[in-house]
Amino acid sequence: MAPTPRSQDAADAATPAGSIKSAERVLQILDLVARHSDGIDASGIRTALKLPRSSLHGLLRVLSDHGYLFVDPDSRVYRVGLHAWEVGQAYSHNQNITVLVGPEMRALRDELNETVQLAVLDGLDNVYLAKEESDHPLRLVSGVGLRLPAHTTALGKVLLAGLPAGELRRRLIGVTLQRFTKSTVGDKAELLRRLAAVRTNGFAEDDGEYTVGLYCVAVPVRSESGAVVAAVSCSTPSARAGAAGDRAQRYLPALRACAGRLAPLMAPLS
Repeated sequence: MAPTPRSQDAADAATPAGSIKSAERVLQILDLVARHSDGIDASGIRTALKLPRSSLHGLLRVLSDHGYLFVDPDSRVYRVGLHAWEVGQAYSHNQNITVLVGPEMRALRDELNETVQLAVLDGLDNVYLAKEESDHPLRLVSGVGLRLPAHTTALGKVLLAGLPAGELRRRLIGVTLQRFTKSTVGDKAELLRRLAAVRTNGFAEDDGEYTVGLYCVAVPVRSESGAVVAAVSCSTPSARAGAAGDRAQRYLPALRACAGRLAPLMAPLS
């Protein structure tokens, strides 16, 4: 008699072979999801891999919690998560994304003669995918593959503002916003107000919120559906940016034009 899913799960858990089988199932899930660029739901995964329902739900939860899978809160379909991308980059040395976006990022850097960066959101952090340095002496804490708290950066605020309101509030539950400078937003209510302004204005600014003396302005990179899939920014010393108020206007036309050109290149991460 073939074991039932429950008895099979118990047998798996009771033996070292069970641990190996679980690892194999994780790899099978990742391989399957990676082949479905539009996403696949739990039922589709279970049917394709013939996995017990209880085992599958546990594995999907672990993979999602650790960022290897992303589950759409509305459609409940799974896609490859950002952490899986980060792990992959340890092998590829970021060549794929650099090759794709590099020419556009360098063109933006040359046009503005300032340091420019591209990032995506992971949880409450922005993760840097690309960075092109200006000729000016300017030291940034960021770097390709590194991450910073999203509430402290212009890039991060654009990305947070792009989340559905319910998802944003869910991610902020139980979170204390760390302050890094006197300008850092440390109050969630204030952060939500600022993010509302970002949605209205279509850009975000950061003036010394993570690094004192550094001004950044960022705009969203959107998918065909209008979802924010990344953000691109320009960073410059606050003194060179000029007086507060309308200084973002110096950089926004070039940033927005670049974001439009980057959008189709970011489609695999959409």
